[in-house]
Amino acid sequence: MVRRSEKASGREESVDHATLPPGAPSWVTPELIARTLEVWQPYYADPLTPEDALAMILGVGYLFDLLSRRR
Repeated sequence: MVRRSEKASGREESVDHATLPPGAPSWVTPELIARTLEVWQPYYADPLTPEDALAMILGVGYLFDLLSRRR
């Protein structure tokens, strides 16, 4: 899962990277999956998976595509 740490002397962060789900597009990185899980997990009672994160990322992409075509 995702872990973040900060040093008192600065803003050094370390993230344990999530794994990429099978079939993920090449532009989706383990860091993007990890960050998506980190941002959205507080809003869900059940633990989110990398597959959930990929679905969220792709869903937002489809939404932006749809909205950009609408005039």
